[in-house]
Amino acid sequence: MASINIEKRKLKNDKDGFPYRARVRITKRGKIIDKDEEKFKNRETAQAWAKKAAKRLEEKHQEIAEGTYYAPKEISKLREATVNDLIIEYIRHPITGNGIGRTKWYVLRSLLKYDIANKKVHELTADDLIEHCETRLKEPNKPTPQTVYHDITYLHSVTQLAEQVFKIKADLSYHEKAIPTLVTLKLIGRSGERDRRPTPNELVLLEKGLKERENHRSAKIPYSDILQFSIYTAMRVGEITELYWEDVDHDNKTIIVRDRKNPEKNKNKIFQVKEEEDENKYIKKEKTQYDSLVPLLGDTYHIIMKQKESFDPEKPDSIFPYNPRSISAGWQRVRDKLGIKNLRYHDLRREAASRLIEKGYDIALVAKITGHKDINVLYNIYTKLDLQNFSKTEFENNNI
Repeated sequence: MASINIEKRKLKNDKDGFPYRARVRITKRGKIIDKDEEKFKNRETAQAWAKKAAKRLEEKHQEIAEGTYYAPKEISKLREATVNDLIIEYIRHPITGNGIGRTKWYVLRSLLKYDIANKKVHELTADDLIEHCETRLKEPNKPTPQTVYHDITYLHSVTQLAEQVFKIKADLSYHEKAIPTLVTLKLIGRSGERDRRPTPNELVLLEKGLKERENHRSAKIPYSDILQFSIYTAMRVGEITELYWEDVDHDNKTIIVRDRKNPEKNKNKIFQVKEEEDENKYIKKEKTQYDSLVPLLGDTYHIIMKQKESFDPEKPDSIFPYNPRSISAGWQRVRDKLGIKNLRYHDLRREAASRLIEKGYDIALVAKITGHKDINVLYNIYTKLDLQNFSKTEFENNNI
């Protein structure tokens, strides 16, 4: 049973205004194991509060004894903040910002310029999300529902950590309430599985266009070399720009890709990104258990050695000392100028994997080269190629 004590306080002055204190305690074997107290203006109010507090504490300890008690959130310790504030804290936090992906970084930074960023996190509603998606889809660049879906998922991933990590009040119910409507109205959509590969003609045009771009007097990035390197190695742009001279095995023609992307490693990890003003700062990546040894097939070894001609004293260890965003942006501008539709830089990884499979390499070996942790992705590529070859062969043999 909880004990109740109402005492009249000795006030030093009349400004305090609360002459009565109510104390509620629960003791066990002479020791106080739980308590609560509050000050009031009159005895009646103090007694009413104390009775409710005693009942609450007794129910709490009954649930503890039964093993059914769940501690409530410490709302009093949570502060109010806008979505803008939360996103900035998320990006700058030394834990939540570690290794954040380029797409997520870009989406979160972009969200800051929309009205939804001015909303209080705990006051977000389904209508706020619906209004945001409608605004996005009306923009001149006409983003797809699949693109807008990134806004919603990345915002949700940040608000999920608001209370536990940042002590910011949040009500996550807005997300669950909004999703059915967003899907019904086709304001968001999941990306389907891509199978786009550049055609031989497109690759010729891209290489020509990229060489023209790199020949500009202010250009420094060897776009055409990086294009060929991507196709031979299946590396992501971010992996290419984090290759180091010391990791090249000149005898065996291999190179180490440090801390290669691993979905399982990052599934429950909270990410970091450098602040915008520091994004060009050179930070050499350390070796980890997720390093990957990649063979330098085709002309890749010669492409690497060619980069010694453009040595950067500020990044002496780096083979390709360039900002991955600049590489992607330049590639996209050339692609758009050529009028090539529905082709992404990431599609070059599929092209690389397809070529390796077409050469007859084992799926397991291809996975080691490309860095695919989900081998089903490669099986899907293999199955599609196998069906295409089967259909072509059967047609040529007049069997169908």
